[in-house]
Amino acid sequence: MCTGRRPEVSMASSRPTAALSLLGEEAAGDGGRHRRHRGWRAVTFIIGFFAAATMATNSFSTPLTSYLMSRYNMKPNAATNVNNVYSGMYSFAPVVGAFVADAFWGRFRTMLFGSVFGVIGMVVITLSATIRQLKPPSCSAVAQQAGTCVGPSGLHRAVLYVGMGLLVVSAGGTNPTALPFGADQFDVTNERQKAGLTRYFNWYYAIAMTSTFLVLTVIVYVQDKVSWGLGFAIPTVLTLVAFAVFLAGTAVYVYVPPEGSIFTSVARVAVASCRKCRLRLPHPDDSRRQEEVLYNKHNQPDPSAAGDVPRVLRLPLTLQLSFLNKAAIVTDADELRADDGSPARPWNLCSVQQVEEVKCLVKIVPVWVSGVVWFVVMTEMINYTYIQSVTMDPHMGRRFTIPPVSILAVFYLAVALFVPVYDLLVVRAAQLLTKAGAGNSGSGGITLLQRQGAGHVVGSLAFVLAAVVERRRRSSALGHGDGMSPLSVFLLAPQLALMGVSGAFTMIGQMEFYNTQFPDQMRTLANAAFYCAQGASSYLATLVVNIVNARTRRHGGSAGWVSDDINVGRLDYFYYAMAVLGAVNFIYFLICSHLYRYKGEQPADSPGPQLPCDSAGTSDSEAAIQKM
Repeated sequence: MCTGRRPEVSMASSRPTAALSLLGEEAAGDGGRHRRHRGWRAVTFIIGFFAAATMATNSFSTPLTSYLMSRYNMKPNAATNVNNVYSGMYSFAPVVGAFVADAFWGRFRTMLFGSVFGVIGMVVITLSATIRQLKPPSCSAVAQQAGTCVGPSGLHRAVLYVGMGLLVVSAGGTNPTALPFGADQFDVTNERQKAGLTRYFNWYYAIAMTSTFLVLTVIVYVQDKVSWGLGFAIPTVLTLVAFAVFLAGTAVYVYVPPEGSIFTSVARVAVASCRKCRLRLPHPDDSRRQEEVLYNKHNQPDPSAAGDVPRVLRLPLTLQLSFLNKAAIVTDADELRADDGSPARPWNLCSVQQVEEVKCLVKIVPVWVSGVVWFVVMTEMINYTYIQSVTMDPHMGRRFTIPPVSILAVFYLAVALFVPVYDLLVVRAAQLLTKAGAGNSGSGGITLLQRQGAGHVVGSLAFVLAAVVERRRRSSALGHGDGMSPLSVFLLAPQLALMGVSGAFTMIGQMEFYNTQFPDQMRTLANAAFYCAQGASSYLATLVVNIVNARTRRHGGSAGWVSDDINVGRLDYFYYAMAVLGAVNFIYFLICSHLYRYKGEQPADSPGPQLPCDSAGTSDSEAAIQKM
C-alpha cells in the first residue's frame, strides 16, 4: 500500500452487550474516540486465557504419540506419522492466521475466531477419549506386543481428526494474535507503559512455560494414572472459564484495525526498484540529503480523530540495501494525485516509509535463520532427553514414580523461573552498568541481539553437560545387564535446566525481537515467524539425525551415533556434535548481529526516528537507539 495509511486505534467507549458487536468496529476502525490504553489491566484478561488455552492444547499435543498408541492401538510408526503431520500443520497455521489478521480481520476478531474453534476442538477431543463408541476397545499389554489389538475404525479416526483439525484452526487464529493483541494495550508514547511492554514479553512467555510445566506434571500424571478423558477435561473446563473472562474484558481493550495486505506493499517496492534499477541515487553517501529528494509523503491522521495515538513509527531512510531506495525516486513519469499527494501509479513509486519497512523484513531473515538452528538443537535436546529418561530409574522417593515425559517439565520450569531473575536482577544490573534506558533495541542495558547471543552460548554448554551425563548413563546401563540404568532420571535435570536458561534468553529474545523489528502493521505476522521457526525445526531436527547417522554409519559401523537402541549408539558423541553446531551457529549469529541495524536506527549525526508530527511531546523512540 504505497499510500502508507496508518491504522487508527479504537476502543469501545462503553461496555458492549456482546463481544461480536465489536467485530465491525475493529474492522472499520470506528470505535469510541477516547483512546486510553489500560496496559496491564487489559492484559490480565488476555494472558489468563492464553495460559489456559496453552495448557489445553499441550495436554493433547505433548503426549499425542503415546495417546495414539495406547488408546487408538496405532502402530508406533503410524502414530509418529500422525503426530508429525499434526505438529507441522499446528506450527505453520499461524502464518495463515497472521495474514488474515493483519490484512482483513484484525487481531481481536482473529483471536476470537481461533478461541471458539479451540474450545470446540478440546470438547471433541475430550468426548472422543471418554465415550466408548468413539474409541477402539482397550487392549492389554500382551495383545499389544502380539500385534492383535483392534485398530481404530473410520468413525474413530474421523472424530479424532476433526478434533485435531479444529485445534490446528485454533492455533492459526490464537497463537499469532494473543501476544501482539496484548502489546496493543500499551501506549508506546508513555514511558511507564513502554517499560511495561518490555516486561510483558518476558512474563507472557513465562506464563506459557508455567502452563506447559503443569501439563507435564499434573495433567500427564492424571492421564497416565487415572484416565485420558479426565486429563483432557480438566484443561478444557479451565479454558471455558478463562474464555468467559477474556470476553468480560472487551470493554477495556484497545482495538487496532487491519490495514490490508502488507505483501502488496512489499511487491510494489520490489517492482518499482527493479523498474528504476538504471537510475542513480542522489547523494549516495548521505542518507539525510537523499531522503529530502526522494518521495517521502507522511500521511497525517484523520482530522476528525483528534487525540488518536499513532501506532506506526516513522522510519528514516537508511543506506543499507540502498538498491531498494530507488523505488522512491521521483521521475517525470511519476504523477501524484492532487487530493492527497499519493502516487497515481503505486507500482512505479513508493514512499521512503514503505522502502524501509521492506528492509526490515529482509534484514530479519538472517537472524531468523539463526533462531531456526537454535530451535533445532533445542528439539534434539528435548527428544533424546526423553529417550534417555525411559531407560533410567523414575522413582521420586521409595514409592512414587513419575511418567518419563514429566522430566521435561524441568526445561519449562527453568524458563519460567529465570524470567523474573532476568527481569528483576539481570536487566537492572545491566542498566546500572551501562546507564541505559529502555529503547527499541530491547531492555535497557541489554539489547535484544545480546540477549539471544547469550542464549546461544548457554545452549552449547547445556549439550556439553548432556554429553557428560549420557556417557555415565550409558556406562551404567551396559553394566547393569538389562539395558536399564539404575541412575535416577533426575540426573537429567541439570542439562534441561541449563537449556531452559538458554531458552529464557533466546526464545523470549526472539519473540520480542520479531515483535519490535517487524513493520508495526505486521506484528501478527512477526509472532507467526516465531512459531514458523519452531515448525521448521521439527523437520530439520529429523534431517540432522539422518545426516549424522549416515556419516557415522559410514565411518563407525552399522549402528550410527543415534541408534534406536541408545545403549548401542553413541548419543554422547551426538550431543558433542550438537554443541559444535550451536557454536557454529553462534559465530554466524555474531556476524548477523554485527551487520544488523535496529529498526529506525540512524548514524549518530542524523536525526533519530520520529513519530508523526501530531504526537505530543518527545518519546524515547526519538533518541538514537543503542546497537549491539
